[in-house]
Amino acid sequence: MSLILINLDKESTHSQSWRMIQSQNQRTKISKSRLFLIPFLFVWLVTPLMPETKERIVSLHGTITEIVYALKANPSLVAIDSTSRYPKESTALPVVGYQRTLTTEGILSFKPNIVIGLETAGPIQTLQNLRETGVQVTLFPDEFKLETPIDRVLAVGNLLGKKKEAESLVNQIRTQTQALQLKKTNVKVMFLYSRNPSSVFISGSGTAAHAMITLSGAKNAITEFSEYKPLTSEALVKANPDIILMPESSAEGFGGTKAIWSINGIELTRAGKEKNIILVDDLLLLGFGPRLPHALKTLNEKWKQFE
Repeated sequence: MSLILINLDKESTHSQSWRMIQSQNQRTKISKSRLFLIPFLFVWLVTPLMPETKERIVSLHGTITEIVYALKANPSLVAIDSTSRYPKESTALPVVGYQRTLTTEGILSFKPNIVIGLETAGPIQTLQNLRETGVQVTLFPDEFKLETPIDRVLAVGNLLGKKKEAESLVNQIRTQTQALQLKKTNVKVMFLYSRNPSSVFISGSGTAAHAMITLSGAKNAITEFSEYKPLTSEALVKANPDIILMPESSAEGFGGTKAIWSINGIELTRAGKEKNIILVDDLLLLGFGPRLPHALKTLNEKWKQFE
């Protein structure tokens, strides 16, 4: 009898121990599950306190768009203008129109609270209408200096709260600019701009094209006037350019190089006789953005081929 009792006691003790172990394991599982939930609880509690990205940016110039992407602020970009073609992924965004012929309704349809462009944006009434609705409109100077990209990057970075990224990009631009070894040349370059064969303009001083030609080491073939003026055969022959420089889109709109060589009087110039022409991406050539050092280096190397 006592033997049986002893066996029962052992069984009872074993059962109790087993229940204790199960209970401890259960508590351990619960404890682990609670630990597993802590990160999610933290996110759930903190998320409402985190500031949401509220900016809805519309860029009114290709250079501004390029800078916004370079500063990693593009997630807030909701629309661009038609000059925005770099980087390539920007072309997937909706377009509000050409930067000089903007409409209030076209821009407001994207519900922006920040609109950024250059002083060339317009018309003025459209910009005024935007400001009256409470939209922050910021326009930067349309300058053509070696320091222009740096000034623009810092300004956009400050506006969008991307100062650290702007400083990093500026350091890159400075390093690339300081590394430039541009050789001066007497090569005369004529810049042609056209949207269609019936409307061709040449660049005098005070333009982005003039600045790019001179900063890259060459000479502008046009010295008699400033800004852009319609091309005439007399001016073309008198200038006698060694090279014709054009944005790629202008050449395409004009009908290609074959159409360019049919311009009256061009056959009397060195450029026409030797078929010397350089086509460059519009924004790279005239944008004065972060890629300016690369553009200047590219042009300087091209000039050397025609000395």
